[in-house]
Amino acid sequence: MAGGRRIVPVDGVGTGASGRACLYVLPCAYEDHAKLGIATDPLARMQAFSPRWYEFFDLDRAWLAEAGSVREARGWETRWKRALREHAAPPPLQVPGQAAGHTEWFRGALATLDTARGELATQGFVVHAPLRAWVVQRLQAQRERLEAGEQAALAHYGAPDAWPAAVAWRPLAALRDALDAYAVLDVALDDAVSPALHAWLARNTLAPR
Repeated sequence: MAGGRRIVPVDGVGTGASGRACLYVLPCAYEDHAKLGIATDPLARMQAFSPRWYEFFDLDRAWLAEAGSVREARGWETRWKRALREHAAPPPLQVPGQAAGHTEWFRGALATLDTARGELATQGFVVHAPLRAWVVQRLQAQRERLEAGEQAALAHYGAPDAWPAAVAWRPLAALRDALDAYAVLDVALDDAVSPALHAWLARNTLAPR
């Protein structure tokens, strides 16, 4: 196995934030438009593109590969960006300008990007594909962070049964979107939030029921 690396099965999980850089490919849902890039925390990167990133991207076609260093990941990115020049496309209009990147979006390139994924796996690098299982594991590990959002809303509005609709205050909309990720990806919240917040979310969720 090259360099002592291992291949993770498609249902494997990783940390993504352990200091290693990753090459990621994030296809948009419902269209042949994909983001290619590198990150030390791919989940945070996805969240920067859209408040409802779990609906904006197709996690069943998305993937990432773990590199040993930022330099190694950058080399992969540079190679495949050059190979995909004729597929270069502007970022989607929904993506904030400060997060978009202007040379990392491609149309009609998924077959070539799948080739990149296959090469990296064959060389023995850790590849997470599809990305859904990896994302689910990250959300499970971050449930305790939801308490901070609830506490901020409590300080502003008091008990959740007195909170207005999510559209009334931007942090409430952000909290709703963060909680909806758990519903969309079928990750149990358990006791990560209070029963009152569960009830408020039931009134405000945009997730399919």
